[in-house]
Amino acid sequence: MPHRETYFFVCTNRRKEDDARGSCAGRGAEELLPALKASLAKRGAAKALRACGSTCLDLCEVGAVILQEPAHIVYGGVSVGDVEEIVDAALAGKVVERLRVAPPSAE
Repeated sequence: MPHRETYFFVCTNRRKEDDARGSCAGRGAEELLPALKASLAKRGAAKALRACGSTCLDLCEVGAVILQEPAHIVYGGVSVGDVEEIVDAALAGKVVERLRVAPPSAE
């Protein structure tokens, strides 16, 4: 099994509609994973970058969420329209700052 340089974990967790936290699936994440995989394949980047589905990443309040590892970048509020920009940024070694969720401050 080959190791990739970068992994994208797309939260596709779904909660009940009345759950106050909401869910990434309820915010369109289920469409993100196939779009991300297609974008990587289109660029011939699937051998270096891998898109995987994930259950809850505990970032419900900022869903739909993509976690990029090993850089530990969290993207929140992601839509299918953002996928190309995220892939372009990863290939260039950059970050899409407008979607980046800042880590909690260490206090």
